[in-house]
Amino acid sequence: MILLFIIAGGAVVLMAAGLVDLTGERFHPAHRARLIVGLLLTGLLAMEAGLVLWSVPVMLDLLGFTDLAHVCRRILGGPVPGGTAGGVTAFVGAAWVAGAIMFGWGRIMRTQRNLRVETALGRGEKGDGYDLHTLSSSRRMAYTVGGRRPQIVVTTGLLEQVSPAVIEVILAHERVHARSRHHRFLAVAGGIHAALGWLAPVGRAVGSLRLSLERWADEDASRSSPQGRDEVKHALLSACLAGVPGAAGFGEPEMVAARISALDEPAPSQFSAMLASVYVGFGGVTLSCLAVVAWAAQTSILTLVHPGQCVT
Repeated sequence: MILLFIIAGGAVVLMAAGLVDLTGERFHPAHRARLIVGLLLTGLLAMEAGLVLWSVPVMLDLLGFTDLAHVCRRILGGPVPGGTAGGVTAFVGAAWVAGAIMFGWGRIMRTQRNLRVETALGRGEKGDGYDLHTLSSSRRMAYTVGGRRPQIVVTTGLLEQVSPAVIEVILAHERVHARSRHHRFLAVAGGIHAALGWLAPVGRAVGSLRLSLERWADEDASRSSPQGRDEVKHALLSACLAGVPGAAGFGEPEMVAARISALDEPAPSQFSAMLASVYVGFGGVTLSCLAVVAWAAQTSILTLVHPGQCVT
C-alpha cells in the first residue's frame, strides 16, 4: 500500500505534465490552470501520505513505542520496505517535501507583501474588489499582488509613455488577475516548484500554470470589445513592460511570444466533451486518493485511542 501511494502520486503528477502536452490550447486557460494545480496538489498529497506511512512504524520503534509500531505494521500488511534505513529515509523525505512546500509558498507570499505599495508612496484609487495604485517610477511596470484587497500597481513611467488605449487593456488584464485571485495560484506554484521543481515534468507543468494565468487574463480582458483579442495583442507588442518575479503582471517577457501566438488563434471554448471527461477523470482520481488518505488517518486515530482492539 505504501508503494502504491507513492507510485499513484507520481502518476498523478505526471498527468499534470501530460495535460500540458496533450491538450495544447484546446481548453480555456482558466480550466488548464485549475486542472494543473489540482493534479499537482493531489499527486503531492498521495506521495507525502506514502512517505509518512512508510516512516511511521520505524520512527515509533526508534522512539520506544514498539507496541504501536507493531500495530502499524499489521495495518500496513507487514514490514515496511527497506527496514529501519528505509523508514528513516522516508521520514527525511516527507519532512523535506513538507518543508520545501511551506518555504516556496512563504517566499511567494513575502514577495507579494513586499511588492504592495504603501499609501504614502503613490496615488491610490478604490476599485471593485481591488485597489489601484500609481507608483512613481520611470520603469514601465504593471502587476497585481494579493491580500484582503488585491492591489493593482502601475508606474508613472507606464502612464506617461504608453497610449491611453493600451493602458486600458493592461488594466483590464490586471483586473482579471485581481478578481480571480491569481496570487493564490502563484503561491501554490511556488510551493510545488520548491518541492519538486527539479523534476522536468513538474517544472514544465508549473511553467504552463504561470502561462495559463496570463492567458486567462488575456482571454477575459479581450471580451470587452469585438476587437478585444487584437487590442490585447497590440498592447503586448507595444507596451514592452518589465517583468515582476513573484507577481502576476502584464509584461512577463518570456511569455509574450506564446501569448501573442495564442491570440492569433480563435478563442478557446469554455466547455467541451473532452474537458468534461478530463474533469470526471480528475475527480475520480482525487476522490480515490482522498478516500485512502481518510482511511489511513481514521485507522491511525483508532490505533492511538484503542491500540488493544487493533492488535486483536
